[in-house]
Amino acid sequence: MTSVHISQAIYDEIIVHAREGKPEEICGILSGNNLQAKKLIRGRNIAQERIENYEVDPQTLLMQFNFDDPADEMMGIYHSHPVSVAYPSATDAWNANYPDSIYFICSLEYDDAPVIRAFQMTPYFLDLDIRALRQTLSFYETRPGLFAYYQANDKPVPDALAAIAGEVTKPFYVVYYSADNQEFDSRAVSLEEFVVEVTP
Repeated sequence: MTSVHISQAIYDEIIVHAREGKPEEICGILSGNNLQAKKLIRGRNIAQERIENYEVDPQTLLMQFNFDDPADEMMGIYHSHPVSVAYPSATDAWNANYPDSIYFICSLEYDDAPVIRAFQMTPYFLDLDIRALRQTLSFYETRPGLFAYYQANDKPVPDALAAIAGEVTKPFYVVYYSADNQEFDSRAVSLEEFVVEVTP
């Protein structure tokens, strides 16, 4: 796996922020470049359901255009999972709108043993026949109106997804949102884990 580098100070600050926000999810961004985080910027979680979801406030996201170092970019987005593992949920995959950024997830499932893992989540906006896929795949409702299927890395790809298997690497989610059970907004989202290297 490719490594992403953050300082001990940034690593610790993510955990502090997560603990302060519990039981709600917290979030923020990291500036830097070349998979090296340089600075943490706390954000506000403006999601309606902050216990199980996050949305970084626009003011924080806009700061990526005014970093002190012109060479820096928004290399990372972080949020917490107050009571679940440090692995992207289907909701996280649905909300992954910055494929060039690394998503850091801080789990406080065991508060005395926090875990931070990092992933790149890449959305693929494919021509998916959701009505047909619903007949053969086990979708689950992750939140009202949002449905997901998870394709594990160690499981064979079902025939129904054979057409996209060459485009989307495992593991991945297929997620769709249904409005009034008529219209579908869908995508596949691949997950690539990065090793979190903590530097002094």
